[in-house]
Amino acid sequence: MTAILGVIATDGSPTASDGVVWRMLSAMARRGGGQAGIWRQSPAVLAVARQTWELGPGFSGPVLVVEDGDCAVVADASLYYRDDLRRRLSARGIRPRGQTPSHLILAAYRAWGERCPEYLEGDFAFVLYDRRARRVVAARDFGGKRPLFYAELDGALVIASSMHAILAHPDCPGELDLAVVAESMASFIGAGRATCYRAISRLDAGFTLTCTSQRRVRVQRHWEPPVFERPSGVGVDEAADELRDLLGRAVSERLATAGRTVSWVSGGRDSTAVFAAGQHVLHERGDARELVPVSMSYPVGDPGREDELITAVASRWRCDVHWVRIDDVPLLHDPVDGAAAREEPFAHLYEGFNRALAAASRKTGARVALDGIGGDQLFQVSDIFFADLLRTGRWLALAREWRARGRTGQGFRAFFRWAVQPALRAPLLRAAQIVRGGVPLRAELRRRTPEWIDRGFARAHGLADYANTTPRRRRGESVSAAETQWYLTDPYFPTVFGLIAQFAHEAGVEVRSPLYDRRIIDFAATRPREERVTGGETKVLLRRAMRGLIPDDVLASRPVRTGVMSKYFDHWMRSEHAAFLQDELRSPMLAQLGVVDAATLQRACRTFMRWGHGELGLRLFLTLQAELWVRARLGVGDTGAVQAPHRALTAVGSG
Repeated sequence: MTAILGVIATDGSPTASDGVVWRMLSAMARRGGGQAGIWRQSPAVLAVARQTWELGPGFSGPVLVVEDGDCAVVADASLYYRDDLRRRLSARGIRPRGQTPSHLILAAYRAWGERCPEYLEGDFAFVLYDRRARRVVAARDFGGKRPLFYAELDGALVIASSMHAILAHPDCPGELDLAVVAESMASFIGAGRATCYRAISRLDAGFTLTCTSQRRVRVQRHWEPPVFERPSGVGVDEAADELRDLLGRAVSERLATAGRTVSWVSGGRDSTAVFAAGQHVLHERGDARELVPVSMSYPVGDPGREDELITAVASRWRCDVHWVRIDDVPLLHDPVDGAAAREEPFAHLYEGFNRALAAASRKTGARVALDGIGGDQLFQVSDIFFADLLRTGRWLALAREWRARGRTGQGFRAFFRWAVQPALRAPLLRAAQIVRGGVPLRAELRRRTPEWIDRGFARAHGLADYANTTPRRRRGESVSAAETQWYLTDPYFPTVFGLIAQFAHEAGVEVRSPLYDRRIIDFAATRPREERVTGGETKVLLRRAMRGLIPDDVLASRPVRTGVMSKYFDHWMRSEHAAFLQDELRSPMLAQLGVVDAATLQRACRTFMRWGHGELGLRLFLTLQAELWVRARLGVGDTGAVQAPHRALTAVGSG
């Protein structure tokens, strides 16, 4: 994860000085602390800083800034299917002048202009300046592991991998947006590019930013997920073979160029499929590279335990598992200093978990780790598919599936939630809200706003009881297909993926996601819902594709769900971290700022400590993280008094 930066003067003023640029790069030291370079050509400055190990083949590479004629580019990128890209470039008469991702990105720009991100496959973020056209192009891939932020300041457009870098620019104000801070407590990352700093915007995953000499910044989506459940006419057995081949190639494209790659393996179907497909490809090709499993071990009787399943998969390929004991992993990872270092109030719930896996991966000597992200999004669907059966008149199928999913006897409320409400259009939902005295129906994909958000603050900032993340159904899109669209486009997921990638990067490891591959997504879109969930079975197609590569007892249906982290979360939140949680939220800074109601928050803490409840616990965890983050931004002494500069406090207080 290279640190990249672009500062472009938009009003004819001098470009940023070297001192300013170095200060901005220094603010991204956690991302790039090895080698750095600056390219300057009025009115633009591009800069990059990269860890030494990322200079090797297969990562961002040894060339820091690539310049070719009128164009220069800085990139944080690992590109896959490079041979396919070179063939497409050759067909357009373009020959890259080097082999690094930056060279390929610049060549793609030569071929397709600002549409070039559409032709790149991989994990990437880049900033490119075209001197002749006086055009800036910046883009992120749809997976979103590599972040980009931007700010339109007085006379300059600033783009960087980190908000910290933009804040280091002398013209960037530091006013906080407290509404965004409040939304972070609901796991809500809003579309529309707003961040916790008023002056800074997020470039969403799958989007391209362009700015021309007219100083007009334009942001548009360059990747749109396909509409799912489009019939292809291919039978399930043939589809399973195709999926196995696609996943094998996706893994092979993401393996380290030499030596060892680790696979983060749980006992579920996604990460085991990645591991098994990779082993299958290596054995078939006689490839000398290694793929070894790193896994979390839970105590006997813990609902998270999948040790025996993991061991069975590893034994099938004669591999030893590198274990990390969950008992050695605290839920809160250095909470105070961590909040001070974090760019945003939102925190990953299982940061310590992912950091432990990354550290164990690095101990094996690996620089690349593969995860199982993508399986849930592409190869299963929630019970929201009942709404499709109801609205299309497939009532016998609905009754059969309702029984198979164990819903019999749950009453009308459950039936309304899963079969009726998801199919209701917006006007009916608004009418229901009016009938309910202004209280909206809770849609499956909406996130609950904490009840301790101050009512006056919520009204002033337009915060609803539920953060609306429900996608609009496109033409020809079923309700269950719209859910898949949401998984692939909601800004929450790239934020989470980016945090995991950051934790691993700080341990010296790059995380890659073979299942989150554009080719696999396009293929999965052609498969019917019945291959994702039917008759109580989930991930039907993925499991069939892995027959012979994963032991049958691992692929078989399970009477109870495994790999559940609820006991781990409950233990740490209600026992080990209980005193810390309650102390930190007893007199919160967020209450002084008018964001939360302290009494309601304290009642919620007491309720959680007494009875538990995963959803309530999650909101309390995120509120704690927001509280610690705000304190770090404003500066709070032992007495709780604000010690921030007057400018920052006034800006925050202004709402």
